[in-house]
Parts: sequence; C-alpha cells; structure tokens
Amino acid sequence: MLLLDDVARQLRASMPEGAGALRLPEFDTCLAVLRADLPPGDAEEERQALRDVLCERVTRRFRPADRTARLGEAVGGRWGAVLRLAALVPAGWLWRLWYGLRVDRRHPWVGRMLGRPGRSFLDAAAELRAAHQHASSQDAARAAHPDVAALAARDEAMVRQVLLTALLRDLARAARPGVWSRFRPRRGWAFVLLLPTVGGEGSACRKFLDTYAAVARDAGPGPLLVLGAATDEIPSYVAAPPRPPVPAQGLVPDARRAARTAAALFGGAADGRTPEGVHLLPLPRTPDDGTAAERLAVHRVVPSRRPRRRDWLGPVAAGAAAAMLCTGGVFVSRAVVELFFPARHPATCQEVATGEVVGLTDGTDGCDLAHGLYASDLRKLEKTLGSQNARVDTGRPYRTVVFFAPLSVGSESQRTVPTGFQMLRGALLAQKQVNARHKKSQVPVRLLVANPGEYFRFGSLGGLNTTNRSGVDVAQMIVDRAEEDHIAAVVGLAQSRPESQQAAIELGAHGITVLGVGVSGQRMVEGDAPVSYFQLSPPDERIAQVLATFARHSPRLRALARPAPGRSGPAAVVVFDPRDEYFSADLAHRFDAAYRATGPVHLVPYGEKEDGRRTDSVADTVCTLIHRTDGFVLYAGRSSVMEDLFLSMQHDRGCRARQGRVAVLAESPAPDVILHPEMMPREYGALTLFYNQFSLPAPDGPFAKSFREAFGLPAENDASVGYDAVNILSDAMDAIFTTDRSFSPSALVTHLQDPGVPEYVGESGVITLNSSHNFPPNKEIHVREITPDGTRLTDLTCGVLADGAREVTRWGPGDRFACPLDDVT
Repeated sequence: MLLLDDVARQLRASMPEGAGALRLPEFDTCLAVLRADLPPGDAEEERQALRDVLCERVTRRFRPADRTARLGEAVGGRWGAVLRLAALVPAGWLWRLWYGLRVDRRHPWVGRMLGRPGRSFLDAAAELRAAHQHASSQDAARAAHPDVAALAARDEAMVRQVLLTALLRDLARAARPGVWSRFRPRRGWAFVLLLPTVGGEGSACRKFLDTYAAVARDAGPGPLLVLGAATDEIPSYVAAPPRPPVPAQGLVPDARRAARTAAALFGGAADGRTPEGVHLLPLPRTPDDGTAAERLAVHRVVPSRRPRRRDWLGPVAAGAAAAMLCTGGVFVSRAVVELFFPARHPATCQEVATGEVVGLTDGTDGCDLAHGLYASDLRKLEKTLGSQNARVDTGRPYRTVVFFAPLSVGSESQRTVPTGFQMLRGALLAQKQVNARHKKSQVPVRLLVANPGEYFRFGSLGGLNTTNRSGVDVAQMIVDRAEEDHIAAVVGLAQSRPESQQAAIELGAHGITVLGVGVSGQRMVEGDAPVSYFQLSPPDERIAQVLATFARHSPRLRALARPAPGRSGPAAVVVFDPRDEYFSADLAHRFDAAYRATGPVHLVPYGEKEDGRRTDSVADTVCTLIHRTDGFVLYAGRSSVMEDLFLSMQHDRGCRARQGRVAVLAESPAPDVILHPEMMPREYGALTLFYNQFSLPAPDGPFAKSFREAFGLPAENDASVGYDAVNILSDAMDAIFTTDRSFSPSALVTHLQDPGVPEYVGESGVITLNSSHNFPPNKEIHVREITPDGTRLTDLTCGVLADGAREVTRWGPGDRFACPLDDVT
C-alpha cells in the first residue's frame, strides 16, 4: 500500500506545466477507506462511520475561512448577514448531503472484484478494510503458521489489486479527459512507471508487478506503461516478445532492435493484439545512448504544448450543444403537454381571442390576469393582493370588495396603458390600512380584482354591450361568486362605455353596489344608470364647464394661443371620437356648447381604434388648423391613444413650424405622461400639456407618503379616488355591521341612498352621496400644466377641497375668475 501511495504521489508531481492537476478520486477514496480510524462497533455502525469519514473528506474543501464570520460581523446589515450565513451553513453541507445519499452506489466495481453480490460500496469497503487489517495483523505469525501466512498473502494481494485497479481507472480518465475539459488536447500521452529492480518473490517491486499482471489479465491493457529491470528469476507469467512483422535487413544495432520491440509491444497492447500484460524484453549489455540514469537526469520533465485559445472550443461547443438540446427538449415537452393537455385557467378567469385573460382573482388562486407590455406591473399588484388577502381571517365575518376595471391590453398599440393601475394601487393601500385599524365594530375587507379586458369588451353580455360575442361575462362571474366570497360591492369601472354601464346594470340586478372611479360620462349617472350605481368623479357637464372656463381665462394658456379675430378667446381644435358617445363625443359637444361663444371650435374626429396612417392624417389636420388659427387643442379622446397622436404631432411640419409650443388641454391624459412628466419635454417638446385632475393630495401628506412607500410612485392620476372608494365602503359596512352582522349586498345599497355619505372628507375631496346625488356635487377638480422643464404646475382649483374641507369658488391671479358650480337643487 505504501508503494502504491508513493507511485500515485510521483505521478501527480510529474504532470507537465499547463496540463492541469492529476486527480485520482477513486484511488484516494479506497486509500481513505483503508486508513480510516473507526471506533469499534457492529456492521451497521461501521457502515455509518465509513459514510461519515468519506463525507467529511469530500466536504473539507468547502469550509469557509474563520475570517468569513468576523468579516460578516464587521460589515453588518444585509450583506453581513449573508456572510455570517455562509460561515454557518457552508456549501459543503449541501454537497455532503448529496454525496452521502449516493456514496453507497458509487464504485460498483469494488464489490465485483471482491465477489460480493449487490452494489453496496460501503459493504465492499468494510470487507476491504477487514482484509487489510487481517493481512497487517498476521505478519508476526506468518513464519510459524504457513496456513495463516497464505491467507494473509491472499488478503494483501486482494487489497493491492483493488488499489491498483482504482489507480488505473483514474489514470484512464486523466489520459483522456471528457469533452468538457480544456485539458483534453494537451494530454496526448500515457503514464510511465519505472521499477528500478524487480527481484524475487516477496520483494516490493515484484509484488507490484505480480499485481499489475493480475489486473491487466482481468481488465485488459491500461494507460500505465510499467518498465522494470529484472534482477532475479523471471516470473512465470512473463510472455516472450512478439516477433517483428517484417524481418530487419542487414545488421541492426541491439539498442535499435530493442526499441523496435518495445514499440511493437506498446502498440499491440494499445490495439488489444497482445492480451498478456507483462512481456520480456532483452536489452543490450553495451549502452549506445548513455545509461538510463543519464537519460532521466536530462529528460526528467515531459514537455507539454502551450495552451491555446482553441482548447476551449470543445468545452464551449459541448456546453452549447447541451444547452440547445435541453432548451429544445423543454420547448418540445411543453408543446406536447399543451397539445394533449391544454392549459386550463381557474373557473373565474378565461383566455379570450385577443390573448388577454379576463375574469377575477384574489391573488392566490392561480388566475394570472397580466397580459401585454405592462404584465409585470400587474403581477406585482397581484402578488400584493394575494399577501394582503392571506391576512384576512375568513373564519370570522368579513366582506369582499371587487376592483373591476380594464387591466390588460389586447390591441397592437405599443403605447396603450391600462387606466386602472393607479386606482388599483389606491384600493390596495386602503385595504391594507382599513384592516389594520382594529376598531371595536369592524368588517375586515377582502379585495378581488376583475379584468374585463381592453375597452371593457368582456365585462358584460347583451343589452348595451353589442361588441361582446364571445359568451364571456365577467360581471356574471362576480355574481356567481357573490355568495361564496361575501361580495358586498364593486369599485372601479374606470371607463365610461355602454359595456361598463351594462356591467353595472347586471350587478345592480343582484343588489350589488357599484362605486365608479375615473368615470365621467354623463350617461353613466343619467338614463339607464341603476339605483345601485354611484361614482366619485364629476360628470362631463361639470368637466366641460371647467375646461371652457380655463380656456377662456387662463393667462398661461393664452401665452401659447392668440384670440381669434373678432372673438374674445383663441380657436379650439377639439380632437374626439365621434363613435364614443358615452365619453369622447359627449365631452366634445358639451365643451363646444360651453366655449363657442368665446372662440371658434373645430371638431377633428380621431377614433381610439385608428391605424397608424389615420393617426398621421389626424395629426396633420390638427397641426394645420393650429398653425392657421394660432389656437389650442382640446383633447377629448381616450387616454390610451393620446401618445400615438402626440408622437405624430411632434414630427408634423405644421406643429414644428409654429413659433412656440402647441397648447394641448386634455381631459383624459395618458397615465405614463402624468406619472413621469419629464417625458413631455424629452419626447414631445413641441407640445405643452394642460390636463384636469380630480384630486391633488398634498405631496408631504400621510396618503402621498404611504403611497410612495408602498409602490414607489407619486399619488397622481386618480390613485386617491381608488383609495377613497374602499374607505367609503368600509365605513358604510362598519355602520351596517353594528346592527346587522349578516347583512346582504342590498343593505349596502340602501345605506348609501339613506342616510348616504354626508360630506366625507377623503383624499380626493369632500364627497356627498345619497339617493339624490349619485355623484359628488361641486367635486374637487384641478387643471395642471407640465412645464417645459418637466415639472407640474397647478393653474386652476375649484370645488370642495379635501385640504381644509373648504369650498373654492374662484381661481386665477387675484381670484379674478369664478368657478363653475353644479346645480344641487
């Protein structure tokens, strides 16, 4: 064993520079088994002790330095905790667990050599240790007891054969590394072992040669060429050298003849033509090229070619091929699974023809409503939704509020942004704060999120909804879950459309309150509006009056537009969608009626479903009118397509040729522009945007701070109305809960009608709702401006404000101008 250990050590030291280190894992494992110091015990205890020794050996190199823990304490914070964790739970523990699970199935050849059934390496290792210990303990008794000596010699030979087999297996892998190794092209040699003297039986080198002959006979030729000088009787297993295939012509020196014979022996062993492992090779008595000692002194180190960049070609190609195969396998397997097992969404959400997933979710039911460019934003909100709902104790009385608004995009517009995100963020913040109050009589609030798809197409079915022919009805999904989830109300809608009003009608038919936010169409609060419908936004009539008043008097807008000849105000180029009767056309005509006495009004049709060519044509018409009249643009279109028009106007010659920026007054601005005002001067520098806003939370107030902490965004663009909606419904449900702990949804409708919500001071203004007012009268409204340096400026404020619960009836420099007031009779 000592001789084999010395051979392995010399082989490691002989590796040429640049050829990598020689690793002998199987030999080292077998040697560790023989040298292990195990406590006495039964067979099972010995197995476990062997396993521990081997696992400890392989994980020793993974131990972190002692300085790691001290460095973690010095760093502190999150990274310090990571360093301390690395010191406490090193990677070696994970490797130890993995190695320990499979160590008993490694090296199955050991058991076969020992004649043991099965594949247990630990059992074979225990038998190998027993043979080694028996051979070592019988040294003193060999002379007196021949039988004992024979058994000890047999055990010793078996141990040597196992160790030499392990060494040869390791050398075979080292001589031909795998395709993953960059050392594969640099190891074009076999290993050579020189035995200085092969004496008689019992000598160390003779025992090694005997073992090598036995292993070569059983396993075939290996990568190790053993050269030994015979100094005693030739062993019986030595074969005569093969005869040369072609007789030499003439006189050949003895040394050259011996070299040819050695080459033939080595070539035959490599090709498998010579099954014998040991051959006799007579050498000439007279050296013709110096002695062997002189040769080794001069050529001790084997040269290896220098590393080349192309050595990495094989590993990289193999890795790339494996990655491609794995990737292809994943795609193929997914395609097969989808072919035979189509994806099934939960019962309350469904994929529609546009690719969107519509329906409702509580954030934990596996129903992912995210789709399109802003899918990652919605997934973050769904994660927040799930975590907040998980904290609600559903074993006690609770009620559910559904946020119902378009949250995905199915059209091809790359700038279309779902309008409900900010409102949903406000609702989520309100749910979190409501459930943290812990009042004496309080109803915990769960929140569901329902997505009707772009344009609210799948939010309802039949009736006013003439665009949905799919049979999908999200409002009906809400009704179907009303009893199971204790649904009391729905907030949101966010868009004034016949489809959204039909959804309110369907929900109202089952006594479910709908509290609209971001909804301004006049028809939503008139005509077909059910008694269960309320909204927190002012309708188009009030918005049109405020915008007309601003356009008529604003000094900042007048700085960008000149009065028309013979008129007191500049011309208004009104961009609207004539087919959008619930919102765009309604607002455009109401503004026309309110402003026409001040200045000319030019109506320019622009639908939300126009293609790119049509958008460029609309922009050209608008810019031509602005250039000719020196007026301003009143954008009454949908927010989802505002940026498409802005981009075309930015590059239109008529808008760029005009001195000064083009003033655009928008009722429904694009959400991204409001949240990131620096976009206007950066991307639309030819335009100046004025826009109305239904609330203006104080930047340093509690709501704005909480909102920014929760979502990292400013509380702009209707975030406060989503927040107020959940708070108003929570207060109403708490009031009902004091007298009726099992109240139905219709009880909430009755409560909102009478006594109603009397002057609730919210973040979006002072709100009054009752049977006579399904929207707040004199609702707070602001007109803001994005200045050329990308900051926001408030130019007009009217209505009953949340700030101080005061009513503002005048605006402008020195309060020169009167605010429009609602008729509250």
